[in-house]
Amino acid sequence: MYMSSKPDLPPLDFKNNTPIGKRIAKIRKGLGLTQEELGKKIGIKRFMVSDYELGRVRLHDEMVARFAIALNVSADYLVGLKDDPEPFPKK
Repeated sequence: MYMSSKPDLPPLDFKNNTPIGKRIAKIRKGLGLTQEELGKKIGIKRFMVSDYELGRVRLHDEMVARFAIALNVSADYLVGLKDDPEPFPKK
């Protein structure tokens, strides 16, 4: 990534540096869901859930949102910006 100047933002504080895939796996298991069941909820195959959990594939923004909604946590929690897995806001 090329930056022309130093950003004005404070440094990111990733809570305990747990990778997103491990957070997904932990929440999924805590909810008693299999990879197959979670995959069906978000419209992907079981092997893709496994690949995301193991960090073989990077999640893009839409998939972060889908996992957050399916697991009922905030996207900020999934990516490690918050320690509190506050539920995803319902409409």
